[in-house]
Amino acid sequence: MKGKILLSTIILVVTLLMGGCSSAGSTSTTNSPNNPVPPAPNKYMVSISAEDFNKEARISRQVEVKTGDAFTIALDSNAATGFAWTEQAKIADVSILKQTEHAYVAPRANDGTQPVAGMSGIEEWWFRAGQAGTTTATMSYSRPWEGG
Repeated sequence: MKGKILLSTIILVVTLLMGGCSSAGSTSTTNSPNNPVPPAPNKYMVSISAEDFNKEARISRQVEVKTGDAFTIALDSNAATGFAWTEQAKIADVSILKQTEHAYVAPRANDGTQPVAGMSGIEEWWFRAGQAGTTTATMSYSRPWEGG
């Protein structure tokens, strides 16, 4: 399991088109009951859970968006374990895709007021599509002091 998590990498292939839009793969706008995190204010969201990473160490999703559109990638994360996602996604062609923001969303108690220590939260990356084309965005999950 440790080796599997250390090697866990998500690779997102983004195809930007002037025409129609669709999203493929496991996409959703909801998270687990312990993590009621609303999607970012855009129409595309790719959400991958810890259970998905238990099934496969490398996960790839393809998303098609219009030039100028924004989308979000949400991944389970647990800061209490020492593991962390890379803050900046590695983007193959920044003229096609630009990361606009990254944030960790801590889980909340049932009343929604207090963060809950030790539970997994969600990390979100927001992207904006630039010019038409195809590129990749890669995020890695590891313990930085163990060499990434």
